[in-house]
Amino acid sequence: MKLIRLTLSALFGLFFFTANAAKPQAIRLTGTAREPITVAVGQSGRTETINSLPYTLMVAKEDLPIKLKFESEHYLYYDIDVPVKPLDATGFVYLVKVDESAMAMRSTNGQQAQPYVTPTANQPVVAHTPKKQSKGFDSSHGVNAAPLTGNKSENTLVAIIANEEYDLAANVDNATSDGLAFKEYCIRTLGVPEDNVRYMANLSFGRMKKGLNDILELADMLNGEANLILYYAGHGIPDNKTKDAFLMPVDADGTDTSLCLSLTDLYSNINSKNLNRCIVFLDACFSGAQRGGDMIVAARGVKLKPKEAAPEGKTIVFTATSDDQAAFSHKEENHGLFTYFLLKKLQESKGKVSLGELADYLSQKVGFESRRINNAPQTPSVLVAAGIVDNWKKMQIAE
Repeated sequence: MKLIRLTLSALFGLFFFTANAAKPQAIRLTGTAREPITVAVGQSGRTETINSLPYTLMVAKEDLPIKLKFESEHYLYYDIDVPVKPLDATGFVYLVKVDESAMAMRSTNGQQAQPYVTPTANQPVVAHTPKKQSKGFDSSHGVNAAPLTGNKSENTLVAIIANEEYDLAANVDNATSDGLAFKEYCIRTLGVPEDNVRYMANLSFGRMKKGLNDILELADMLNGEANLILYYAGHGIPDNKTKDAFLMPVDADGTDTSLCLSLTDLYSNINSKNLNRCIVFLDACFSGAQRGGDMIVAARGVKLKPKEAAPEGKTIVFTATSDDQAAFSHKEENHGLFTYFLLKKLQESKGKVSLGELADYLSQKVGFESRRINNAPQTPSVLVAAGIVDNWKKMQIAE
């Protein structure tokens, strides 16, 4: 197995204590946080969420020594034992989060390569290993192998929502794989800074609203220079009476759309922000059907033709279906059919594809493959805000 040498400066976070013994001890963690990290402090049940580093924990001196346990969506961490006294005058050095260069630490046989580190004297190392991705996701295989291009898109922000595991409805096959693969393409192929990419899985209604509001507020701060990408894989649902379309959080059952996220409201919220433009990808259908064609709410029995939510301002929306169609899986590839061909085109073009070319490609490929493997229609569609209807086809996903 090929080992990758990483510098201590990239791998280690600094851990130190305040000198004032009369006050609580300040434990400062530095490094790189690519996703939210939960830290459990001792046995008291106290937890805190680290969204960015550096981060400071306050611990009562009398509680020392104490154990810190870390957990995140995609990485495993060893515990950190905090002693009563610092190891030396400079404090302790621990691995908190591996830098982005470790994202490529994969061997050709699919196993994870381990970082090679050389601890200096009096610097105990706390190593981590990447978690095994769920549902067989392997970023080195097939369409998941996002090419590293060197493209740069510094002003692009991305929010990815992958709702796969529903509490009160059938799961959405491969939504997690869809979201993880799209994340790889945003970073490696489109050149979006990793800190600009928010990956969120299996979100409740409250967490969906907060996650989207947070990325919109962040994009708004770039004063009209932000290119925003929103990607969603999961259930969509129509209102039974109004036919309005909604994104369905994992704690909803599809019978009450007041507990779902309105696409009309989402597009209005996007338009209220000062953005250069926004591109939305929806691997979902809004007819009431689920991946595979069965109904989300069995009592409904009949698919509905949802009312199209019109994007506003500078927003372009790519959806997986048209009218009352279902959005199918590509079971052989462990992806939604729409997402599979979206990734395939990004792979073939190395991210340099116009939106017009992408729209034509998705319509042709998804339509043909759905007929071939499902014997059912699935035709992706594109909705374009009136203000950019004349020039959207020449745009690219990230610029």
